[in-house]
Amino acid sequence: MVFKKIETQELPDVHSQGHLYKHIETGAQVLHLANDDTNKSFTIGFKTPPYNDNGITHILEHSVLNGSKKYPSKEPFVELIKGSLNTFVNAMTFSDKTIYPVASTNEKDFGHLVDVYLDAVFQPKLYEDPQILAQEGWHYHLENEEDDLIYKGVVYNEMKGAAASPEGQIYDHILAQLYPNTVYSKNSGGDPKAIPTLTHEEFIAYHQMHYHPSNSLTIVYGDLDITTVFNKLEEYFTGMGEQEEAVDLSIELTQPKDAVYTDTYSITAGDDPNDKDYLALAWHGALPDETLDIFGFEVLDEILFGNNQSPLKIALLDAEIGGDINSDVSDIGYPTAFMIMAKYSSADKMPKFKEVVQETLTDLVDKGIEKERIEAALNKITFQTREAAISEDNPRGVIYAIQVFNTWLYEKNPFTNLHFNHYLNELSKRAEEGYFEELIQRKLIDNDLFKQIILKAEPGKSDKQEAETLEKLQDYKEKISDDERQRIIKETRALIKRQETPDDPEALAKIPTLKREDLTTEEPDYPIEEEAFNEDTSFYHAEQFTSGIDYIDLYFDIEDFEADEYTLLGYFSHLLGKLATDNYDEAALQTEMDTHTGGIYGSVSIYEDVEGRIKPFFKISGKALTASLKNLIGLMKEIAMHTQFDNRAELVKITQRLISNFENKINFSSHAIVANRALSQVKATAKLSEQLGGIDQFNYLKSIRDDLKAGSTDISEQLTHLLNKLMNKQRLNVLYTGDADRKDAVKSALKDAFASLPSDSLGERAVYKAGTKQSEAFVTAQDVNYVGLGSDAKEQIDFSGETQVLSTAFRFDYLWNEIRVKGGAYGSLYRHTRNGSVALASYRDPNIKKTLDVYTAIPDYVKGLKLSESELLKYIIGTLSPLEQPKSAHSKGLTAFNRLQRHISKDAIVQLKKEILETNPDKLQALHEDFRTVIDSGSVVVIGNKTQIENEKELFDKVYELY
Repeated sequence: MVFKKIETQELPDVHSQGHLYKHIETGAQVLHLANDDTNKSFTIGFKTPPYNDNGITHILEHSVLNGSKKYPSKEPFVELIKGSLNTFVNAMTFSDKTIYPVASTNEKDFGHLVDVYLDAVFQPKLYEDPQILAQEGWHYHLENEEDDLIYKGVVYNEMKGAAASPEGQIYDHILAQLYPNTVYSKNSGGDPKAIPTLTHEEFIAYHQMHYHPSNSLTIVYGDLDITTVFNKLEEYFTGMGEQEEAVDLSIELTQPKDAVYTDTYSITAGDDPNDKDYLALAWHGALPDETLDIFGFEVLDEILFGNNQSPLKIALLDAEIGGDINSDVSDIGYPTAFMIMAKYSSADKMPKFKEVVQETLTDLVDKGIEKERIEAALNKITFQTREAAISEDNPRGVIYAIQVFNTWLYEKNPFTNLHFNHYLNELSKRAEEGYFEELIQRKLIDNDLFKQIILKAEPGKSDKQEAETLEKLQDYKEKISDDERQRIIKETRALIKRQETPDDPEALAKIPTLKREDLTTEEPDYPIEEEAFNEDTSFYHAEQFTSGIDYIDLYFDIEDFEADEYTLLGYFSHLLGKLATDNYDEAALQTEMDTHTGGIYGSVSIYEDVEGRIKPFFKISGKALTASLKNLIGLMKEIAMHTQFDNRAELVKITQRLISNFENKINFSSHAIVANRALSQVKATAKLSEQLGGIDQFNYLKSIRDDLKAGSTDISEQLTHLLNKLMNKQRLNVLYTGDADRKDAVKSALKDAFASLPSDSLGERAVYKAGTKQSEAFVTAQDVNYVGLGSDAKEQIDFSGETQVLSTAFRFDYLWNEIRVKGGAYGSLYRHTRNGSVALASYRDPNIKKTLDVYTAIPDYVKGLKLSESELLKYIIGTLSPLEQPKSAHSKGLTAFNRLQRHISKDAIVQLKKEILETNPDKLQALHEDFRTVIDSGSVVVIGNKTQIENEKELFDKVYELY
């Protein structure tokens, strides 16, 4: 037996039995979480501490997936996705580890995923092919003698985008200052200034040292035969021996130097830097063997900062330390840190910031924390962990693997974090004995391992740095010899040729894939029953096993709301549950919700059916354990019918928080923002979404904040009027997801709760239109761009199995190669939906016009598309894959309701799968002229770098400052 069982534990919290094994020759350990979950997962991880900021661990994560000994194509990772029914495929770099998780419900497919990933990590092509580092990491890029010399590389551009986030910079500074002279003081993702120092020799040496079986930990999860996984591992472990020196991630804690560390971050040139500084306080919290304290910090964070009424958050907001206050329990790696951050602040407020925190914490210790507040926080965390343990929206095996690494990676028990109920119950008991007050005293008030960080706003900093980098590169270009310059040109052109050259068919044929006989058009039933609720409204029941949780969604029909009401609706949706009501002040309401429910939220859902009719609803969603149904419905009624909007100070705090959330979204999700913004100019539904949560909403929030501060708005009256308009029996429909034997009780309780609503006739159904069509650019303080295009293909291209297969080809062939591989962007997006929306976007992209040219050339790609049977099959499988993703119980209920509203039957999904399976490649080519019309009629939106936008200004009708 090459794998020896070390330990077995029952793991009731994750519905599993844990078996820990050790490979006799190498010492590699494998953990099997055995259960009946068909969504099987495999995660192999390595201890990968960075030695400086050159991004070596992150670049390796990308690079091992660029071909291997058994699978020598350029990107078997991408080819695998095309031909897989995976439910999860990814790779992730953390501060001291790199993990490679995969998941699938198909046993054969699962085996293929494991095969390709193991060969990738243990036998990558990067040893003999330096072009992999050049493409994924960095290289000097010079195509012609007269061109500017630049840096290019996927990770280089990814990290330029990441570095634009001030929140990310704060986090990096905390690690560097709180844990100096440790691996955690290094940027594992890579600092763009340091990435170009990485050499191929360092690259190879690091892989040899760290990607060894002795340095690996593997977690296997689900209903599978563990011996088949052992056999696959043994293929790579045999003969490797045990490393003499293990990678040690433990650290020696040292007193941070200086009390305060100050740096700057970039805002747009010409922007006013006042009140745009970031302040942070950070403490070392715990080490891996302090498990109870780590769980304790999670609960304490909820106690102190869970909502605007939490004691430390409200103290900081009332003292006007910042316009928005955030906190975080950071699982950095070997250490865990606790941090508080103030946004929209100024550097001179740091002494007051520290004083308010110290005084508030001391007061909580002296007077004690309210029992109800502790119970509410514990209940909220317990509900979240219980629901996560039954959710299928993300593969549970991957989630649990990450939790296991938090102890196992540091030579601690791998089972510890999978017994979360034990620790939460222990915290509940110890709370009676003053545990949380003692935790505050021990870990925050008396803790010398503490650091203060100031990040000051500096207008135009990123532009100056970009100009300096470009000048430095041109200076280098001029100083090097002609031979050296020609070598760079030769290498650049060789890399481009590699990127443009198709893979060898023999190499592609080696990548395992499913066969047609492995595919099916079967579609699960998502049952939903409809019966009358009030006059002309419905009660829907989606019967699902929910592990004792009731999910209730109230859908208020708003078909008669005019388009110009949607910005207010978007704002209104975020206020419900955060403001006082007739019977509760803000703090009491939050405590009640956290004690008795899993949360109550407002939102807007917009459906467009197959006939093009738009059906919008205002939605209030709530969930709770079945024993708390009465409390859930009572609180939903209280929030829906009795919210008060007259606390302007509270409105300012919430509004500032919403603005902050959107600014963070700009840093990390601008590809989604530009895609919807572009669509909003051609599709009415997208325009409504833009008003609810896009740039239109962002601009509205900023104007509301300014008016609230100036006292020059009647927003409270507007919100009250909107609430009164919404609360109408003729609008109220209900979706209940849960057990059949609870349906009648839930319906009866809801009818009683909302019996007093007026029953007024609705107005005429509103007519919604798309926005003004124009090419737009939005300037931000970033060094990269997000390039979007949106078009309405409803009249030009049918939504069908064939067009969805073509969508897969766009994503994983054309756009991947042109935008990412050749263009150097981190990624791209393509989406074609049933209502005719076609959206494209790039992510962390060094280009603008080049990317738009790629979009424009899509019809030529379609015209020249010639697929072999094997290539077509891969695209077919990749297209079916998203349709086979597992869903949580609540997601199944929502899917059933969504399909009903859009008039999409189970048969329609089955028909779509049939069309996908029967796709004719010749018919795909025939669509090229239709795509030309669609692309040419599209609307362009860009978020990005000021200098690049100014250089391409002829592309835009309007250029705006985003913030």
